[in-house]
Amino acid sequence: MTNCREYGKLPFRGIVVHGGPGAPGCCAGICRGLASDFGILEHLQTKNSTEELIEELLFIIKRYKLDKVILIGHSWGAWLSFIFAAKYPGYVSKLILAGCGPFDVSYFPQLVEARSVKIMPEEQKEDLIAANLYSQDMEYDPDHYCLLPNIKTDMIAFHEEQFKALMDEAISLRASGELLHYSKDIKCPVVAIHGKNDPHPWRGVKEPLEKRLTDFKMFVIDKCGHDPWKEYYAKDEFFTILKSEIQSAT
Repeated sequence: MTNCREYGKLPFRGIVVHGGPGAPGCCAGICRGLASDFGILEHLQTKNSTEELIEELLFIIKRYKLDKVILIGHSWGAWLSFIFAAKYPGYVSKLILAGCGPFDVSYFPQLVEARSVKIMPEEQKEDLIAANLYSQDMEYDPDHYCLLPNIKTDMIAFHEEQFKALMDEAISLRASGELLHYSKDIKCPVVAIHGKNDPHPWRGVKEPLEKRLTDFKMFVIDKCGHDPWKEYYAKDEFFTILKSEIQSAT
């Protein structure tokens, strides 16, 4: 199947749903990090509308004859997974949202403010030099998240048309309140894993969802930005939490 890649061994416990939109392959690092413990599928999105992508994801689940699956969505993929879990609750055993965008437009100014100039503190540089990890090409946040050096680019290709079509739709869904309204149909446990220094404000996920979901919990990782599996300070904690949540899913 051209829109799905396999990692690890049977049975397949989860499907990783990438962000972007329009960035297939960008979450392959999550899949590789889970493959030694679980069978994981990677959904490579090929459609230009949310409705079509929902059906594409459903097709993958049916193609692999999965009764229940854990959806692990990153960024835009977290919203897509959220909508899928609302529309097809019988297929989802747990929903894990990583680096999810805020569910309410009132948090958008915080997102804009967070996209500030990146400065590396001297004490952080010393830590990285001592660990032989320092690189001039590394990226930093003023509150100390740190991308690892020499991280490979997993994205297969950036699809600009797909990005524009889906982003326009996503913004409209959030602005109208329809995105958050899907919470009424979520039946499975929902877990959010979020970087404290992610430009997407973590409160924009926690506060709207904890009011509406009966089984919701959130982990906020210190010194963590938007891509924890690529980050020096956050990678280990991210995978520890993620693996524990997969293992505990019924």
